[in-house]
Amino acid sequence: MCEDSRKRLTIGIDVGGTNTDGVLYDTRKREIAAFTKAPTNHLDYKSSIEAVIGKFIRSASPREIISLNISTTLATNAILEGKGSPVALVLIGYDDFPHIKNEILSVASPSAFISVSGGHTSWGEERTPLDRNAVARFAKEHAGEFFAVSSLYSPRNPAHEVEAAAIISRAGCAGITCGHEMARSKLNSVKRTLSAYLNSSLIDLTLRLIGGVELCAASHGLSCPVMFVRSDSSLVCGSWCSRFPLETLFSGPAAGMRGAMLLAGVKEGDALIADMGGTSTDIGEVRGGKALFSEGGAEIGAYRTMIPSLEIRSVALGGDSRVCVTKEGALEIGPERVVPCCRAAAGEDCAYTPTDALAALGAAGLGGSEKSLSASVGLGKRIGLSGADFARAVRREVSKRLSDEFARLGTARRVCVGAPAPAYAKAAGCTVPELAEIASAVGAASSSLSLSCSVSLQHSFFDGEFYAFLPEGQIKGEVFEDVLARSRAALAAYLTKSAAQMGFEGVSVEISEEYECIGREKVPRRLASARLGGRAFMHNAQ
Repeated sequence: MCEDSRKRLTIGIDVGGTNTDGVLYDTRKREIAAFTKAPTNHLDYKSSIEAVIGKFIRSASPREIISLNISTTLATNAILEGKGSPVALVLIGYDDFPHIKNEILSVASPSAFISVSGGHTSWGEERTPLDRNAVARFAKEHAGEFFAVSSLYSPRNPAHEVEAAAIISRAGCAGITCGHEMARSKLNSVKRTLSAYLNSSLIDLTLRLIGGVELCAASHGLSCPVMFVRSDSSLVCGSWCSRFPLETLFSGPAAGMRGAMLLAGVKEGDALIADMGGTSTDIGEVRGGKALFSEGGAEIGAYRTMIPSLEIRSVALGGDSRVCVTKEGALEIGPERVVPCCRAAAGEDCAYTPTDALAALGAAGLGGSEKSLSASVGLGKRIGLSGADFARAVRREVSKRLSDEFARLGTARRVCVGAPAPAYAKAAGCTVPELAEIASAVGAASSSLSLSCSVSLQHSFFDGEFYAFLPEGQIKGEVFEDVLARSRAALAAYLTKSAAQMGFEGVSVEISEEYECIGREKVPRRLASARLGGRAFMHNAQ
């Protein structure tokens, strides 16, 4: 078969809390060729992924598969459950700003910590020299550990972070993240530091997952790249993901949003999209055919990060949320996730859930209806309802909660996906597209590159020079047009290089310009600031 006539397929896999969903996607026809499910093994995600791949390989040639795309909750769960690796934290230049240092340490819990002199000004000039000896001693004391390094104003000049990282690397470390790497030229000391800290804590877990998945793919004869979905719904290769695992923080919800838009045909106009899972319901917004992005970066628990993310609100409302009856006779659903009665093995702890309500009402495919109905009867007696009426009351309450969450975001078209969606959508005023139960896997299969970065240009009225602050350093000069041209070229080069590191070659780059001047004259001497917005993308993406 010639190359042009061979199918071009991607496998999209979403490792969810209950099931691991898989989709075989035809990128030429832009349609789903096959889909499957397997139970999620939380002790070994690789085995769940292998089960899905194994089913697809029976019907597709490994040579036809051009990409294996994974969305996973590994990063989310590790942070929420405190299962990341211990991280030693190095702060540079923060001693004169105790409020910033205290805010960082009120959230992060480093295994070891040191604060040393150094750092830069907002113009990228060195405030005080880096205390190299202190960094070297600390690195030697904690050799072999994971590190995070954050220096004051490192997005304006990363020199001290780069030098400290080199010292730590020479002493030997398991992994290291610098604040400027997570910031991409944006300022915010606390977010930048916490992002670096969390990122380093996830490196070991992610390396083990990636290694397992790549071995699994190879064992099935796949030579295609293994890609991972980021929090903005774009893809990155395994090597990038192992370097910046925090970027997969909201991988699952982002894939669900992308898949829902594809399945529901949301190409233009506005929509509200909910993805219902076992633990939570993730709700996002689409305006003008594009999903909204979080301006402040992804947040999880007490951690505020600088990770690019879709604007997604997570609500503790899922198929496996615990249902309780309060002393006042009201229904309380969530936030705790439990094993539903209908799925519990003999002797396994379980509790009543919305899934049990559906099982008690005879929902097909759930099984265990006798256990669920018995539990419904017991809880219903507390408020004077039969077992069936209690189950209906739970179903109504879930639909009401879902509708209320939608109402908080506006009146746009409502779309609901996820395995539990059909049971609650109608009462909540939602439409449910075909194959809604595998939306996240569809999103993973159909994702591609999305990479953006901005550059700030400032006019210093002290020395009259123009400064451009890029992710990997600064450019300055007396002639604005020269600084602008050099900045555009540097930004384009950075985006192209980063895209290649993410696993994408031959990208196109677009750069926009914005200006803010003092007074009405739009001339360089009146320039207060300028901003370059860069975007890398693929033509004819999947």
